[in-house]
Amino acid sequence: MPDRLPITPIGNVAFRAPARVQGRVRSMRVTPFVDQPALEVVLVDETGGLLLVFFGRRQIPGIELSAQLEATGVAGMHRGYLALVNPLYEHLPSIHGSH
Repeated sequence: MPDRLPITPIGNVAFRAPARVQGRVRSMRVTPFVDQPALEVVLVDETGGLLLVFFGRRQIPGIELSAQLEATGVAGMHRGYLALVNPLYEHLPSIHGSH
């Protein structure tokens, strides 16, 4: 079983490269995409922001504003923005206590 990727600062994520990032949810929206919803989440750290896109989802329990997340995937483009599409994700403890 391969080791987990090291954490990549969001500002260093490269197109078509695998990345494992951690950050805080800054914004969320649901948009239509080819006749299905897409939950778009902006994840930020001190180096920048990255779009996480979850096709076929309107919401995901625990993914909410200010939530701390870790996401892993291959960076691609979505609507002109660098994004991880349908990434693996996990919730992290909030650095400020409860959300």
